[in-house]
Amino acid sequence: MKKIELIIRKLVSIMKREQLVPVIQIETDAEQFKGRVALISGGTGGIGLSIAKTLLSSGCKVILAGTNLDKLKDTIDNLNTSNAAILELNYLKLESFDAKIEEADKIFGNRDIFVSSAGVHTEGVDFWKVTGEEYDRVMNINLKGTFFMCKSMASYMRRRKLKGNILLVSSTRGFEPAWSPYGISKWAMNGLTKGLAQILFEDGITVNAIAPGSTATALIGINEGDSIYTNENKIGRFIMPTEVASLAKLLVSGSGKMISGETIRISAGRGVWDIR
Repeated sequence: MKKIELIIRKLVSIMKREQLVPVIQIETDAEQFKGRVALISGGTGGIGLSIAKTLLSSGCKVILAGTNLDKLKDTIDNLNTSNAAILELNYLKLESFDAKIEEADKIFGNRDIFVSSAGVHTEGVDFWKVTGEEYDRVMNINLKGTFFMCKSMASYMRRRKLKGNILLVSSTRGFEPAWSPYGISKWAMNGLTKGLAQILFEDGITVNAIAPGSTATALIGINEGDSIYTNENKIGRFIMPTEVASLAKLLVSGSGKMISGETIRISAGRGVWDIR
């Protein structure tokens, strides 16, 4: 009997023993992004393209995805690198997602980074005038398209056993009172980020989101050479796409592995302590 007790105690002691984990050394950009491939939807837009350029400069290969093939071709010509390619992708065509992901696979092989930067604003921002058609247009791209594209990409990563990253581009509007389809879609996206992070954590897939305030891009009518002054934050200027891209790079790198399910604002306080 005593022998059995000793064996049990020994087994319990072994089970309680702390697992030894070596200290993690932070790698350089070249080491962190070597052999990695990113698919970026909305890749020709201000934020998406800036993220693409930042990842390319860090040694990552990039596939730019979007609906406008001519714009995609012009963008890739301007990038002038063999480490970037294009993919025609429409968030309204849910049935095409799996095939498009397989098509992208033939370009650079396994993709372990997915950045969802595709999205549209609400046209004619007035609660009393929003139509059902406008509501559906925004929701079908910003939320429904994002949801099912993430589902397809996550399934792809799981099949390939890729311990990668999914990064959603949300907005500070997702933290403010929402009455426009755009604001509502970003609230939902922030919740989706947490849900995906929870579901995919055991597969080694890290999910986060970034929430920029008003950023100097063509989406809000700011073009190269325009003034970036704004009274929308206390700093008095729009956020630059490169600033957003720097945060995105951290979140999809090995250095950001311990961040999970977060929607991180980059907004000069908008949506944090300064509410529109």
